[in-house]
Amino acid sequence: SSGINAEYGGSPMLYQAYNELDHSRLPDVIESITGPEDMFCKELPRDARVNTHITKEQEHTADVMLGLVYMMVGGIDEAHDLVLPYSLPFDSEWGGPAILDSPALGNATYSHALVHRTEGKYVGELGMIGWDNARSWFNETPSDHAMFGKFSQAAENVGWENEGEDVDKCLLDEIKGGKSWSWESLTDLFSRSSQSESLNMLCDKLHNLELSMLLQHCNAAVNIKR
Repeated sequence: SSGINAEYGGSPMLYQAYNELDHSRLPDVIESITGPEDMFCKELPRDARVNTHITKEQEHTADVMLGLVYMMVGGIDEAHDLVLPYSLPFDSEWGGPAILDSPALGNATYSHALVHRTEGKYVGELGMIGWDNARSWFNETPSDHAMFGKFSQAAENVGWENEGEDVDKCLLDEIKGGKSWSWESLTDLFSRSSQSESLNMLCDKLHNLELSMLLQHCNAAVNIKR
């Protein structure tokens, strides 16, 4: 499971540059991944980034995709560093130089929001708690992002019967589609997840589903069928 932790209150971030992070703290499965070139299905030479057959969208989205892979195994700092250049419009200590007007901007901004939602109750970037920072980044994500409609529909099929018993009915209606979909409401739900085991389980399901769907969405951009 790629859930945040047993209480789902969040995970504190280290706020270190990618090359300064100790990747050995993560599960062994991540050791086989050497970089974003591993996100491509076909084997590419190590200089794939200058391969004229690779578009900027593929190249940039591969970084975002790698960030999502890291996030799935608890590497939220790695994910943060990888998506920062494409989502933040200025240079940063952890992500390095900004890459403006990237075709991966929408996916990077969305992923940036997920990083801070995973951070949860802990104070981090800009002195903000993760949930508040996540709300800010969801507001920056393009409103026409394809995942917004897809995930809201998929979320309706998550088993709500038992897990949703502790959720405020109005909040539940918003998330299940009874009202207009709102990432603000979903973030509110995550911020309450430590209230009960059933709510924690529900958030874990939604978190895993969303990461998986966004990863598939990015994969479709990176590994284009020709």
